[in-house]
Amino acid sequence: MEQVVAEFKAGTSMQKLADRFGVDRTTILRRLQGLGLRTRFSKLEQDEVQVAAELYRSGWTIDELARQHHVAASTVRAYLLGAGVMLRRRGRVGFPPNICQP
Repeated sequence: MEQVVAEFKAGTSMQKLADRFGVDRTTILRRLQGLGLRTRFSKLEQDEVQVAAELYRSGWTIDELARQHHVAASTVRAYLLGAGVMLRRRGRVGFPPNICQP
């Protein structure tokens, strides 16, 4: 299991680990979570949601928050919405909307 953990921490996907070790992806997921490792399918604690909300309001993107908390962007989005955070439109803040128009 040490090898799996090391490779996971190095960025190897759960599916690649499962293929390499001849097990199902959910087996890898359960074992990693059982060891207390955060995966893309982990949940955020309430205090983490509050910090994420403040960072989002200060300009962080959902993708940046997802990387920071080691979860999927859809997880961050759902928690932000659940916390009543008004989400910004997609795209760069302050990016002129007509920049690509002739």
